[in-house]
Amino acid sequence: MIEKKEDFKIKLGKRIEQLRINAGLTQDKLGSLLDGKDRQFINRYEKEGANPTAHILVQLADALNVTVNDLLNFSKLS
Repeated sequence: MIEKKEDFKIKLGKRIEQLRINAGLTQDKLGSLLDGKDRQFINRYEKEGANPTAHILVQLADALNVTVNDLLNFSKLS
């Protein structure tokens, strides 16, 4: 089933936040792992539903020590 773009972005933001917390990272720390991005950069994805590029998805997955597939596995949202 194809999700609406807004639903996808909300779920992705929640998943990023979930994985970040599970990894024991602050938004500041995660941002610094992404070529020195800041907390606001991460907050835009987690809370505002920003739409990351494929490159950012790969960087996020690497920084969170998961695969891109796991990052996009919304069935693991709590």
